[in-house]
Amino acid sequence: MKKAIVIVATALVALGATAQTEQMTREELQRSFRQTVQKRDISQRHTTSGIALAPEVKGATKGTKGMPNDRFWFPGEWEELQAVVVTPYYTYEPATSQGSGYWMADPLVEGYAQYYKYTSGSWLEQGVGPYRAEMDTSSSFSRVSFYLMDAIQLGGAEAWVRVENADDTAAVLTRLQSLHLRHDNVRFLVAPGNSFWYRDCGPICFYYGEGDTVGMLDFEYYPGRALDDSLPVYIERQFGLPNYTTMIEWEGGNCLVDGAGMVFSSDAIYNNNNDEYGQLTWDGSDPSTINYSTKPRLNSAQVKDSLATLIGTRATYVLPSFHYDGGTGHVDLYADMLDENLFVFSIMPDDYANWYDYRIGRANMDSLCSFESYFGERYRCKDIPFPSRNDGSNFTSQMQYHSTYTRTYSNHTFVNNVIIQPCFSAVGSDGMPTAAWDRANIEQLKKIYAGYTLYCVDVREFDGSGGAIHCITKQIPADNPVRILHPSITGNTDDAYRSANAPITATITNRSGIESAKVVYRANGGQWNEAALTAGSDNTFSGEIPTSTLTSNNEDFTTVEYYISATSNNGKTITKPMPALQGGYYTFYLGHNPAVGIDAAEDEAFGQFYPNPAAGHSSIEISLKGNGQYEVLIVDLTGRIAHRSTLDAQGDIVYTVNTGKLGSGIYNVVFQNKNERVIRRLVVK
Repeated sequence: MKKAIVIVATALVALGATAQTEQMTREELQRSFRQTVQKRDISQRHTTSGIALAPEVKGATKGTKGMPNDRFWFPGEWEELQAVVVTPYYTYEPATSQGSGYWMADPLVEGYAQYYKYTSGSWLEQGVGPYRAEMDTSSSFSRVSFYLMDAIQLGGAEAWVRVENADDTAAVLTRLQSLHLRHDNVRFLVAPGNSFWYRDCGPICFYYGEGDTVGMLDFEYYPGRALDDSLPVYIERQFGLPNYTTMIEWEGGNCLVDGAGMVFSSDAIYNNNNDEYGQLTWDGSDPSTINYSTKPRLNSAQVKDSLATLIGTRATYVLPSFHYDGGTGHVDLYADMLDENLFVFSIMPDDYANWYDYRIGRANMDSLCSFESYFGERYRCKDIPFPSRNDGSNFTSQMQYHSTYTRTYSNHTFVNNVIIQPCFSAVGSDGMPTAAWDRANIEQLKKIYAGYTLYCVDVREFDGSGGAIHCITKQIPADNPVRILHPSITGNTDDAYRSANAPITATITNRSGIESAKVVYRANGGQWNEAALTAGSDNTFSGEIPTSTLTSNNEDFTTVEYYISATSNNGKTITKPMPALQGGYYTFYLGHNPAVGIDAAEDEAFGQFYPNPAAGHSSIEISLKGNGQYEVLIVDLTGRIAHRSTLDAQGDIVYTVNTGKLGSGIYNVVFQNKNERVIRRLVVK
């Protein structure tokens, strides 16, 4: 229920801290208030105060400006960047509170904030009045933002740092120097704000026109965060990036694109748009005119159609949201993409198989891997580990994870050849987390994100907030992009390219045109060789790796590594993958390398079991090319074979397991023949 508030037009009398039954440090009070506001906003998506719903009034922060008519495309997050937006952490207090930690303010519009007082263990609303902003440079929570600035510069991008006041710029640079962090590639944006969640409120950037101009598409942030919602307006005013706006309410953490016209989101976006509450507006002078604007109530079909028109021009997918992810429903807590062909997922361990979100996650990942990429092939999928508690143990329940932790390794940020990576223990002098379990997980991430420099940041201060590094950063794409889309060859290819050369195709564009393109390759770690790619129609380049001439001392397989390099007419060279020169090339095998297991390109024909967990029967959809002959083994976690059978079929089939004949527990269902081995987990109640 909303609470009535009084809009105070004049300065409040001085506020002092009353005697408290419990004594808390200033940092503890700030942490408590931060968590209170975050939980309020996540659960209700607008303020708890009784501000009236009214038509938009004079002085509203932004209007609506439709997308340009020119061709446009939204780049993937792994593509080249010029900058990343981030903000230091600010605390807000009533203007006359004389620094009392028992009073806090939550900005509503520029100059006025909702007041809160800490009383008997909770924060109570106390009216509205002027506020002041104080930049925090000393707390453990605030230090995260300075490490982000350092990592952004390490990735060769500018750190666009939002500050409340121009005078704060010196304090930012001083703090970076005192921490011995990079400070030479920092650019400041002076703008008011509510918080530091710049992924969600920030714009979604795109390219448009023949010149690949960088523009911003500004979705409406959830009501109550008008100052954060105005961030793109200030970027346009001070940095000159054109800003296009829409009244669709959406948060950046719930957006995943493949750089080629696909957008993926969760159904949390439907709830965001199923009400009439727009953003806070006011006339710029009289605080009694602070109101929520009115927006159209949209149904699910209208929302999805809007996404398809604005971003997902090739494909738009809206899948079920997690219920226990800190309350956001955002996809960036468990999924990202390494390129236009490959999803990477945070996989919950099977010990959590009875969690609701375990089942949702498995179903969503299976769905995404069944969709077709830009090249008409199924997306490939890889898994990364799931974090633990501080001592390396599992979370005791889904509710504990939801309310106290919401940790994830997926919530990281690409900055060219660098990934700013959350970890959950202190970072040592070698740049790696010090807890053994945390370090082991990061080592696994290094293998998945080959070639990238992982800049680890301890984000335990963010536990329970429903986000981490990805949520507090916003990428700005590079000017003059050399865009390369490529259906990569990876994993075991068996005999496909032993007698015929491996074809390499790519779509490569730049506003000045492409001067040259080539594929650089080697076999078994030997000398690098080059083969030219020839330009064809529609910006398509083609060539081949002469695999039929490659030999190996190993009779079973030859390891082939390669990358694409393209140079524009205006002299810019880009490789695909971007960190190729750091070891991030594509790898495939002529013949069969059993050590690599089954690549997603091979097991994509196999879905996931459903229902899972199962009490009577569970089924899996399988799409077999030609005749498929497999031995099927159901193996428990001790290695005992509980069931053995043969599958001999072709085409699209549904394979069903009678789980009633199995004891309760976790099983691996193995489909294998001489060429491949596919494993699917099955939990029996």
